[in-house]
Amino acid sequence: MRPAPEGVEIVALDEASLARFRDLPTEPAAWPEPLAGCERRLGGLEGLRAVRSLDRVPRALYACLVEVLTGLGAAVIAFDIAFTDDPSRAPGTSALARAIAAHGRVVLLTRARRRWEPRPEGGEAPRDELTRLHPELAAAALATGPFTLPRTGPRVHQFWTRHPALAEPIQLPVRVLEARALPVLEALAGRLGWPEPPAAAPPAVRAAARVAAFLASEPERWRPLVADPADRAVLDGLRRARLGPDQAWFDLYGPPGTIRHRPIADLLLAGDRPPEPFAPGTVVFVGPLDTRTTLAADSFPTVFSDRRGIDTAGVELAATAYANLRDDHTLAVPSELARSLIVFGFGSLATLLVLRGTVLRGVATALVLALAYAGIAVAAFIGARLWLPLVLPLVVLLPFALLLGQLVRYLGLARWLGVYTPRPVAAELLRGRTDPHSAAGLSPVTVMFTDIVGSTALAESLDPAAFKDRLDAHFTLVTRAVEATGGEVVEFLGDGLMAYWGGRGGPRDHAARACRAALAIAAALARDNRARARAGEPPIRLRIGINSGDAAVGNVGAPERGIFTVTGDAANAAQRIEQLARDLCPDRPTAAVLVGEGTVREAGADFVFEPVGEFELRGRARRERVFRLIGEHTVADLPTGESVDKIAKG
Repeated sequence: MRPAPEGVEIVALDEASLARFRDLPTEPAAWPEPLAGCERRLGGLEGLRAVRSLDRVPRALYACLVEVLTGLGAAVIAFDIAFTDDPSRAPGTSALARAIAAHGRVVLLTRARRRWEPRPEGGEAPRDELTRLHPELAAAALATGPFTLPRTGPRVHQFWTRHPALAEPIQLPVRVLEARALPVLEALAGRLGWPEPPAAAPPAVRAAARVAAFLASEPERWRPLVADPADRAVLDGLRRARLGPDQAWFDLYGPPGTIRHRPIADLLLAGDRPPEPFAPGTVVFVGPLDTRTTLAADSFPTVFSDRRGIDTAGVELAATAYANLRDDHTLAVPSELARSLIVFGFGSLATLLVLRGTVLRGVATALVLALAYAGIAVAAFIGARLWLPLVLPLVVLLPFALLLGQLVRYLGLARWLGVYTPRPVAAELLRGRTDPHSAAGLSPVTVMFTDIVGSTALAESLDPAAFKDRLDAHFTLVTRAVEATGGEVVEFLGDGLMAYWGGRGGPRDHAARACRAALAIAAALARDNRARARAGEPPIRLRIGINSGDAAVGNVGAPERGIFTVTGDAANAAQRIEQLARDLCPDRPTAAVLVGEGTVREAGADFVFEPVGEFELRGRARRERVFRLIGEHTVADLPTGESVDKIAKG
């Protein structure tokens, strides 16, 4: 809020004044002055006591008001009331015209309205037009002008100085500036040699000629001749209003009723206590204003509309626009491009800060940014009348940045959790459906272990970075084959890995899937080795052990830390079977794939297995029959179920 502007007052037409007029004595002679004197001189006020709405006030009352305002020293009188050419309002019109002409600097409002008319090509097009003022009043006034407000949202923020779509584009506040500047322009005209309008020209024509000559004159010529700072402010404001942009932004002084105002009844029913005269140069606006009535006529929602639902009256907005233009207090608002860049920059910076460090640190940093931006915006508004966007950055973008930051964190967590744990487990953890410390449950699975033959010698021949790159490429090849068949890599073990198929909710053909994965790994490794041979590099040989059975799939470890793995006899046997390949398959050029008896039984008739013998696996009391996986049958040579049993039983 700022102090109300000097030199601007409002005469308020309010319900309380109407009530006082209705309570007047029956006999006009008993009315308080100056209303009683107006009735004697002008007449036309006999129906005042019967008026029930502000729009039916007799025009003779306004004639009386103009006389009173003239006597109190009002420099300019601006009516935010449309005196249309209405035959029913004829009484008192001539008296009002005489009072307007006698004052000499009265500005009247012309109402603008929008019609929607059909287009020849279809649809409708808007057409703005002005209502017709009573010709006698329009001729008596110094100037007329509309006062239309752009509505770009639920609240009013801007006003027109010049509306290009209207036949009379110059708006009422600018016309008031011209009327206030007219005595100064008349004094300058003789000293600067401006052309004289015809002597018989109406006041409006004479005023327009003075304004045109002033706007064409350089400030360096007239400024030294104007000694009064208030007059210089008016002339500067007029120049800005007429030569500046078509629209300006309100710098409202405060809630409704902030600009000094007097009820019309206080002026016309003063009695023995004459009203206080106006300060020199005061402009008086007349119009409906009632700070005790919600949804009052001709009122508009603004940033200062209070919680009671009281909006700012149109006459107060007109007075505010005049004072803003006069004092150069219209708000400076960045261009659309600048506002977009500010909003984009704030949103981007807030998002980056939210992603920085921990969640709490990012949120705290973003909130500090919001407070800093709000402080800058307030300081810019107070110090430079610069209106930076606030609602979109702070109310929309900041919460969006916080949500986006958390979403990015969640997606990043989901990605990395899927890297370090099997993806189904990661998904369950992210959904909150898995307790990390829950006991692992028994379920049928097929487990695979792989190991590179001669990796120690390979590591010795390469530098660590090159060896790591070689392992990464190999693990990528193996992992793709595992995941393509529905398996999950549990962990990487030096130069080998552990994978499994099945488990709770997994596919029932887990053994067949594991066998297909082993064959795919062997084929891919063969292709890879052919490329290595062309590059002059040694081949990679691989041992693969597969076994099927019941195992515990879940978390193993301490309460504070654990790993997801597969434990149990089936898993241990798979690892021991892989180690057997060291002795049983020393001549395999690419991949030696050994499987346990349970896998042969579970895999079914789709695969070709070759028995290699019965062995004692290290750490196990029971001997295990072991088979070599040769390949997968075609449809034409699939064995029967009986032959599969014979293979499994030896």
